[in-house]
Amino acid sequence: MLSERGAAVVLIAAGDTSMRPHLEGGDAVLAVPTAGAPQRGDLLLYDQQDYWVVHRCLGRVKTKDGRVGIRTRGDGRNVLDPLLAPSLVRARVAALRRRGAWRSLDGFTARAYALLMAWHDVAWAAAGVAARSVGLESWVASIDSLVLRVAVPVAFPLFHRRTAPPSAAGAERPV
Repeated sequence: MLSERGAAVVLIAAGDTSMRPHLEGGDAVLAVPTAGAPQRGDLLLYDQQDYWVVHRCLGRVKTKDGRVGIRTRGDGRNVLDPLLAPSLVRARVAALRRRGAWRSLDGFTARAYALLMAWHDVAWAAAGVAARSVGLESWVASIDSLVLRVAVPVAFPLFHRRTAPPSAAGAERPV
């Protein structure tokens, strides 16, 4: 669908909380083909088993055994995702619809926000790993979630301009 039309509106599946508070079930994203390598902070649409996932790109990594991949994390989770093969990335999210309003993820301020979120995700995932050794991982995850629930409703609209809904970019498909 993406290769045929160049972009697609993709629905977030009901009950999905992996990107909360940025995205929840019923929200939607405008997925556009990636132009070059994904950038740190981008929201990526990628294949995982038999479904699509939208998570944040934290950067490219090279493992000790020489594999190159992309590190991702759902903002609503306190753990890093398994290493993502670049070939599984289908698109970059250019806009999202949350609470009925479309917001662009392009532009200087949106890019700054994306980088801040990537740093946030890396730092809190590291804190979760450190806390796991002393049995406090759930506390760290709760604090991370609280920080996002407080900050995102205030910061997200300030950094992301409203945009018109996408024109007929293709049939909507749940993630």
